[in-house]
Amino acid sequence: MNFKGFIQQILLTLGVIALCYTECFATHNRAGEITYRHINGFTFEATITTYTKQDSPADRQELIISWGDGVLDTIPRVNGGGFGEEVAPNIKKNVYVGIHTYPGPSVYTISFEDPNRNAGVVNIPNSINVPFFVSTQLIINPFLGINNSVQLLNPPIDNACAGQVFIHNAGAFDPDGDSLSYRLVDCRGEGGLPIPGFSIPQSTNSFSINPISGDLVWDTPPLNGVGEYNVAFAIDEWRGGQLIGSVVRDMQINVIPCPNQQAPQLSEIENICVEAGTLVQFPVTAVSLNNNSVELSATGGPFLFDPPNQAFFQTSSGVSPLTRNFTWQTTCSNVRRNAYQIYFKAKDLPINSAQALVNYRTVLITVVAPAPQMLSAEPFGNSINVSWTQSPCQQAVGYRLYRRPGSSGFTPDFCETGLPASAGYTLVGTLNGLTNTSFSDDNNGNGLWPGISYCYRVVAFFADGAESYVSDEICATLRRDVPIITNVSVDETAALNGQIYLAWSKPTELDTMQAPGPYIYRIYRNTGFSTNNLQVIDSLFSINDTIYVDANAPLNTSGEPYNYRIEMINNSPGNRFLI
Repeated sequence: MNFKGFIQQILLTLGVIALCYTECFATHNRAGEITYRHINGFTFEATITTYTKQDSPADRQELIISWGDGVLDTIPRVNGGGFGEEVAPNIKKNVYVGIHTYPGPSVYTISFEDPNRNAGVVNIPNSINVPFFVSTQLIINPFLGINNSVQLLNPPIDNACAGQVFIHNAGAFDPDGDSLSYRLVDCRGEGGLPIPGFSIPQSTNSFSINPISGDLVWDTPPLNGVGEYNVAFAIDEWRGGQLIGSVVRDMQINVIPCPNQQAPQLSEIENICVEAGTLVQFPVTAVSLNNNSVELSATGGPFLFDPPNQAFFQTSSGVSPLTRNFTWQTTCSNVRRNAYQIYFKAKDLPINSAQALVNYRTVLITVVAPAPQMLSAEPFGNSINVSWTQSPCQQAVGYRLYRRPGSSGFTPDFCETGLPASAGYTLVGTLNGLTNTSFSDDNNGNGLWPGISYCYRVVAFFADGAESYVSDEICATLRRDVPIITNVSVDETAALNGQIYLAWSKPTELDTMQAPGPYIYRIYRNTGFSTNNLQVIDSLFSINDTIYVDANAPLNTSGEPYNYRIEMINNSPGNRFLI
């Protein structure tokens, strides 16, 4: 062999080695996502979860993570003794964990990129040479509070049957109780850029994700669409109407030919609201329409809680129809503004398990704090002192007290918390603190009116915006122990010598032991609408003298408004008492 031929042979060998490296050592990523949890201050723990081909020589005992603030770290694999775990035929789960401290509040995009995706992904051209990239958005905002990302409880690899509707749910649980929304996004490749030629999988009707429940529905994979597909979706977290974080999941769907014609059915289950402390219990039934055995399982946040506050549902398989009970002993620690999502899954069990059809049903369970109990409403002068019991839920941060004239007859629905405006109540006091359980209502310093029945209700509120059920109503009426103006009218209209007629009702519920008399009415007047700087213009010395004509010139009744007040004084020696 001459020198030129030798060089060509070396180059050919290197090319074969390079091709083998690409196909043999870097063709394994199927699916994955990044989640995080708060440690303290600006320190967070991030978890990268990937699913790879078990039979690929490519393997990663560690990955490089970009924290989004210019820092790159190499983080180790921590599951399966550092080797990962085979969770299904030719599917390996890998979990990598790292901790990072950020410089301060900002918006950070955590990401990782790894060569490459597995070969043959139908909707990603030349997938064997396309890097796998996912990202998660972390928002550190002291005004919105500490945040932990959603946890995704269902794995991101699933089988679909050609010609049959496919449903998948990630089983998202937000430990902070934030609101979640879902949206489809494109799969990403090198540098986090869109993958050239990527497309949403073809469907007979539609491919979509429910923005509220998170159900990913492929209706339907075409009969000639057998193969592996990758899709991605973002799960956005919202708090107080503001975005506080987002996790992107890149998942793989394997479409196979199936003899099954219909997915199993799950029983109808209503969304429910329960008072904290209630035992939640209901049956769930799965029915195979293909005369197969079925498997019933469930995921959701309440299954992650520590006993005895942990929900229970036994994963079971058996002859259709199959029924199992869901149970959950709720406590005050479960109170939050948003509902908990429980994801029930029914799966056919044909002889070939790869051809199984599945169905999901999401049930929302809202846990509400019990209502505080009203204790008393006691008149005192021109105010009413109201008190109530402390909320039994120790994480309550305060109370809202509401008032209306007269009873409302309002009865809340069982899922209705707080007090709606339609009930006719006015918020008269917001009290911070669990033990702050009394309030003196003086109508913001203006005094309440005697003779009117004032009715009160109270609601406990929580840091995340949750509210308890509203209390029962308690009512009180001020004693008629003060004069009440009943008439003010102009008798004479003039620029200087006008006259104004006043009348009032005398007190009818005087405490004559405390204020035995004799009594004096003092008449106050001010020009304009303000009640400030009222001046005494006259006095009357009989409790039955309840009419007065103001002719104290100058009185411009043709051009000025006037404001009046009547006070009653207990004129006993040594006992001058404002009534």
